[in-house]
Amino acid sequence: MIRTLHHAAKAVLALALLAGASALAVAQVPPPIAPGGGGPRMARSGDQLDFLFLASDRPVLIRMHVRIGDKPYTVAWDAWLDRLFAWFDKDNNGSLNAAEVARLIQANFLQNQISGGIGGGVGQAPTLAALDTDKDGKVSKEEFRAYYRTSGFNALRFSNNNYQARTAKQTNDAIYGQLSLKPDVQLKQEDAARLVGLMPKLDEDEDEMLTALELNPNSNDGNVYGFAAPTRGGRMRPQPPGEPGLLEISPTMPAVKLLPQLISHYDKNKDGKLTPGELDPKFFAELDMDGDGKLDQEELKAFFRRKPDLVFRAQVGPANTSTLKKLGAWALKLPDKQQERAVVLNPTQPLGKTVRRLNADTLAFDLGDARFQMQASEGYSNNSGRFNGVKNFYLQQFDAIVDAKKGYIEQKQQKDNPQNPYLFMIFVQADKNADGKLTKKELTEWLDLTSDGSSAFVTVTVNDVGRSLFDLVDINGDGRLSLRELRTAWDRMKPLCKDGKGLVQADLPRTLRISLGLGNTAFAQPVPVAAYGGPMTPTPWIGGKAVPAWFTRMDLNRDGDVSPREWLGTEEDFKAIDTDGDGLISADEARQFEARRKKKDPTQPAPMPK
Repeated sequence: MIRTLHHAAKAVLALALLAGASALAVAQVPPPIAPGGGGPRMARSGDQLDFLFLASDRPVLIRMHVRIGDKPYTVAWDAWLDRLFAWFDKDNNGSLNAAEVARLIQANFLQNQISGGIGGGVGQAPTLAALDTDKDGKVSKEEFRAYYRTSGFNALRFSNNNYQARTAKQTNDAIYGQLSLKPDVQLKQEDAARLVGLMPKLDEDEDEMLTALELNPNSNDGNVYGFAAPTRGGRMRPQPPGEPGLLEISPTMPAVKLLPQLISHYDKNKDGKLTPGELDPKFFAELDMDGDGKLDQEELKAFFRRKPDLVFRAQVGPANTSTLKKLGAWALKLPDKQQERAVVLNPTQPLGKTVRRLNADTLAFDLGDARFQMQASEGYSNNSGRFNGVKNFYLQQFDAIVDAKKGYIEQKQQKDNPQNPYLFMIFVQADKNADGKLTKKELTEWLDLTSDGSSAFVTVTVNDVGRSLFDLVDINGDGRLSLRELRTAWDRMKPLCKDGKGLVQADLPRTLRISLGLGNTAFAQPVPVAAYGGPMTPTPWIGGKAVPAWFTRMDLNRDGDVSPREWLGTEEDFKAIDTDGDGLISADEARQFEARRKKKDPTQPAPMPK
């Protein structure tokens, strides 16, 4: 069973950037995306996902080939739906009659159950007429699948989330405000120099680190990870306005339906056509077939007939030794052996040259001024423990009211057990033979079936982190700004200034994180990733080298420096170690001091507290 993978197998996310043959020795790159309305639609492989991204300089086509194990991601979902169909097919005749349809669950309630939810009911059962599209008086497997598919209950759960972008904008405005600047003006070098002065003013916990909440104490947005707004696969609250994320080109939607949005995004003079100044010149020339210096809709349709600019192959779920061997030298194994995953690159296409390995489970690549991070998600394994708890809950409720002699409960017992409503919410569905008697075996099998559904689909989530000044200053990506990061902030701002004099918020790079995993990843928290470097290194090892023990003990806030407040020795010793006189003892200065001390007199003790 897929649900047991956390303990029975290792997990792998294999991502390959392709140009021609695959690095994983699978099929050649499939045909290009078909532009609906521009000729017959081309066939899509069963594992194919297509997306459009409107980068700052040009549109980009991204294709993913996603498999669960060695099969297209859709296979596992269809197989699970077939098992669900068989559960309700009481007479085993391969179709559902009106009585069998009456036991079905609405899609949104079924989603709650396979997500490990307790309670919530099953909703109003659909009617035979609603499912029986060919009007033959019965519901076939395909009609059963179509009902759930059209209800947003699919093999792919894809969503865009831009709530963090809104929070980043709020924090940007707060930083400008703390510097007495309006949000739409340039932040200049002299303004950046005043960032250090915010530390004593705003550092409420006095740890010599500034958090986004300390910089923006009036923020009322406690939504750290945001709420997804699925393109398909569920319903959630609307997103606030923002820049477009990945735009899905679904199998049922012609790609050219995205043309109006594409043109509107780049058409600065709003004349309905695109000119060289509105797009990357080289890209523009490739599409301007008649050489008239303008791209009309017909020429833009040709863009959707091109081969994708980036192609990734992803395998989620179980991995074996042979799979990992195919990954070769690019395989990246995580320390946790039960969560072994890998990343594979073959960056030979022009856009593929920006793809790089950021850390053990993350790819990074740049598209225009957008910086992408693609991560493996562990949602399916995290959900296994949740489902064990849910299963135990229902079984305990069953044991509490079952008659030991009968070995089953009846629905009429609900009125005598008002304190136990949850078990009766799923009674009709769990009662497989629909005899009005629910046995422990039936209940266990139903819970196992819904649990298996939690790992039979793939989730792709795009989290738009936005254009964050805080992340730009935060070198190590630990979510805190240290004294050194504040002092050196202009070093990272200056290269982004279009006129070299000041930074406006539009100059900040945009960061988007793509999370891809097996099953419902709603309960899995994103792995923090530094925007411009790797994850924060523990103080005892900085720059790949050990630091003196006294340095580690004194560096209380783990920012990689010892400040005068943290220093436990004499002022004279501090100045002697702080050779550059910047008011901070760095790891290198600590190592250099130790080398001098040991060379001069090995018996001389290390710096001691006053």
